[in-house]
Order: sequence, then C-alpha cells, then structure tokens
Amino acid sequence: MLTIFVLFISLGIFFLIGMPLAFAIGVSSLLSILLDPNIPLTLVTQRMFFGLDSWLIMAIPLFMLAGELMTVGGMSRRLVDFVTELFGFLKGSLGMISVAASMVFAGISGSSAADTAAVGSIVLPMMKEKKYNMKFSTALVAAAGSIGPVIPPSIMMIIIGYMTDTSVIQLFLGGIVPGVLIGIGLMIVAYLHASKGGDAYLSSKQKFNLKNVFKTGVKAIPGLGLPFIIIFGILGGIFTVTEAAVVSVIYGFIVAKFVYKELGLKDIPKILYKSAKLATIIMFIQATAFLFSWVLTANQIPMMLTKFITSIVDSWIKFLFFFDIIVLIIGMFMESFSATIIFAPLLHPVGKAFGIDSVHFGVVLMVGWAIGYITPPFGVTLFVSCSLTGESIREITPYLIPMIASMLIVLFIVTFFPQTFMWIPKLIR
Repeated sequence: MLTIFVLFISLGIFFLIGMPLAFAIGVSSLLSILLDPNIPLTLVTQRMFFGLDSWLIMAIPLFMLAGELMTVGGMSRRLVDFVTELFGFLKGSLGMISVAASMVFAGISGSSAADTAAVGSIVLPMMKEKKYNMKFSTALVAAAGSIGPVIPPSIMMIIIGYMTDTSVIQLFLGGIVPGVLIGIGLMIVAYLHASKGGDAYLSSKQKFNLKNVFKTGVKAIPGLGLPFIIIFGILGGIFTVTEAAVVSVIYGFIVAKFVYKELGLKDIPKILYKSAKLATIIMFIQATAFLFSWVLTANQIPMMLTKFITSIVDSWIKFLFFFDIIVLIIGMFMESFSATIIFAPLLHPVGKAFGIDSVHFGVVLMVGWAIGYITPPFGVTLFVSCSLTGESIREITPYLIPMIASMLIVLFIVTFFPQTFMWIPKLIR
C-alpha cells in the first residue's frame, strides 16, 4: 500500500504547487513505480503508448478538428447567435447562452473537450468584453462543456455500452433528459450569479423577437443538421464513432467553405495547428491517465473496492448510494475512458445482482463522470477552459461549488428516480 500512499500524496502535493495536470498525474505515477524494483521503467512508456493505441481514441483529434472548422467556418457562431436570440433578453444572458450553446454543440462533437473549446472560444471573449467575472465564466463554460458526453452522440456512452453489453441506442436515449436537466441547473446558477452582479450582467438584447429567432434559426440549420447525420449514421450502423468523426470533419469543411463561405484555404494550416495543439494536450493527459490507471490496477485497488462494496451493501438503494460516491471519487482522479474500462465490468455485475437496469447503471455512471470533468485535480473541461482564459484551476475552484451542487442534484434524481428518464429508452424495447 506504500505505492498507493505515495501515488495520492504526491498527486495532491503536485496539484497544490500548481504543476500542470498531465505532469502531476504522470510524475506521481512514476514515483510510485520507482518504489518497486521489480517493475522495469520501460513499462512507463509502454502503458502511455497503450493508452493511445486505440481506433476509438483517433476520434478525439478528429472531433477537435471538426469543432475548429465549425468555429472558424461560422457554424458555432451561428449557433451562438441563435441561442442569443432565445435567451438574450434575460439578465446574465451570456452565461445562459454559453450553457445552451454547449447543449446544442454536444449533439455535434460528442466530446466534452471539443464542446468546451468550440463554445468557449466564442463566448468567453464576449464575456470578457462585457466585464464578466472571468473566473466564474471560465468555470461555467467548463461545467457546460461537461454536458457533451451526456447528450447523444457520446463516445463515452458507446464505451460504457461495450463494456457492460448494453444497448448503445438505449444509452443514447437515456442521456437526453439528464443532459437537459444539467443544462437547466447550470442556467439557474448563471442567473443567480448574474442577479448579484452589476451592469456587466445586463441582458444582451432588449426584448424577445420571434422574427430574429426564426432568422437566426434558419442560418443555424446547416450546423444543426450535423447531429442528426451523426446520430442516425451511428444508430443505423452506417459508420462507427471514429468514422462519424471523419464525417463531421468533411461536413464541417463543406458547410464552412461552400455554404457559409467563411473558410479560406489560408485558414486551413492555422486550423490544423490549433486543433492539433489542443488535441495533443488532451491526448497527453489520456496517456498519463492510462499509466495512473495501471498503477491502481496493479495494486488491486479495483478488486479491493468491489469486495468492500459487496461486504457492506445489502440493498439496491445502498448499492446506488455507494456507487455514486465511488464514481465521484474515481472521477476526481481518473479520466473517464480508463475508469470505465477498469470499473464498469467490475461494478456492473454487482448492480445487476441488486436488480439495477443496465441502462440505468450506464446513465448514472456517465452523469458521475460528467461531474468528474469539472472536479479537480482531474478535470478535462477545466483544463481546456482555463487554457482559453489563462485562469488557473485553483483560482476558479470556489466558483465551481454551486455548479457541482446543481449537477449533484441531477445525479441524485437519475440515481434514485430512474423513471424520470428511463421511459424514453423503454420506447424501443
């Protein structure tokens, strides 16, 4: 257990001194490995390479590229314009706009990081210009980006379905209501924050104008068409998730170049560089996270955790209670891809033994991971959002508290009142 003690203590120290997240995870894992002379150091590079050696992982840089094409090509901006007309008459509307835009964009990218980058690159400069509190704004955009994997299409939902032998179609449908609830909760937080502010949080529009809503909605239709292509393409078996990412890139290029006509050939090198740079950051975190996951697995932490649960749980309510706690804790320290691969096959049979529906299990798991996206020290959307504004994770953490609280309420609802969302997946059974 010395290695685990060193692993978590060093990780906590590195986070407190402000070490970049990927390096904190990687170095703490390396220190724990050095304590065991029987483990060759070559294993470090092997595990990190294995973490990226996946056909599915290739979707990440492609979705990043698609998101950047949408941003530069005008699609993301038109989506923001559309939701601005819907919510712009409210006080603190830019906060609500960022959440609503993230909910719409979630149906395009399927990635929390891409969602945060695409919407944040547009909304955060607007917030800065209006003199919003940028620490709060950075936190809000990160929280809104966490909706990405909950609303379909979702890469994580596909992984969960594969690991638990659950219908991906039903998981997709099961994520709709929780994703909307998270969005509503974040909008409420944004409104309450704005109600305490001054002139900076005045509405961006004087009044609701149905004509402008229709006008901006028509312009946004080409961008809104992509989610339907992706969802029906995947559900219809036309292409895989990675192939869907390729389709997103091609679709984004065609719309940006030939429909909106805002993409020039001179923009392509910059787009490739920016998307590759952001994807590299996320992929590096992914690589170190796999190393971190291996250390946990090698020390039999997942097995010990499963034995502990079965020894103290005697009802489905207690199981779900401990399941939520475990998912939240794991989400703080591990990226969701690795955590799903390790823990889903272990915890899913326990849940089935207590009569927990597999779709219910998967949706609860995904909402828990979504909270993990904005929970330090391992917060993927936090890292992306902070990279856009230059704010540090330590400084924005206090502003995350009400957002995490609103998401915890949604987690409680989907955990103990599954009928609130399970009626949609049941329609196709």
